[in-house]
Amino acid sequence: LLQHLAPYGLTRLSWLNQTHSTTAYIEENTPCLHLRDGDGLVTQEKGIGLVMMTADCLPIVITNQEGTEVACLHAGWRGLADGIVESTVMKMQTQPYYAWIGAAISQENFEVGAEVKARFEALRADFAQQFEVKDNGKYLADLYGIAIKKLQALGVQQITGADRCSYAESEHFYSYRRSAQTGRMATFVFISTNC
Repeated sequence: LLQHLAPYGLTRLSWLNQTHSTTAYIEENTPCLHLRDGDGLVTQEKGIGLVMMTADCLPIVITNQEGTEVACLHAGWRGLADGIVESTVMKMQTQPYYAWIGAAISQENFEVGAEVKARFEALRADFAQQFEVKDNGKYLADLYGIAIKKLQALGVQQITGADRCSYAESEHFYSYRRSAQTGRMATFVFISTNC
């Protein structure tokens, strides 16, 4: 991957041992020599690819308006509820402006219990709009909608993506819920050294 993208100005990749946490790091020129636990990365340095692996969770890429600072984070329902979006944005030195949300499980395929709905409603009453009740008493959760509201609350002006389903689109995406075996998709962002 690094060799393939080197002509576009990528010089190294930064990975995390993702733990569904709210831990985010600022990635600088000096590479970390051990794999850190966390779910968010931020950098203003050129050439560093910030990588997140997902299997149904949301991969979210954020940048400021000038493109001089980027972030990449992994957000499942636990991370969204606990604040991974907020903790990653707090690591940014500039105001986030754009966000892109990659393929994740869509509302129509993500069934959760009442306890998940209650956790989000405790954060914001209007998160109730992101849950649709089913006949069996469970709920269909709209992770995309929750993430969008959180990003908007942080001042993000333009949000794109959030329109593909990792579970339903088996020809394009990996889904742990669909396949029930190990596999991941990688999402990354970097500031080109060619700029």
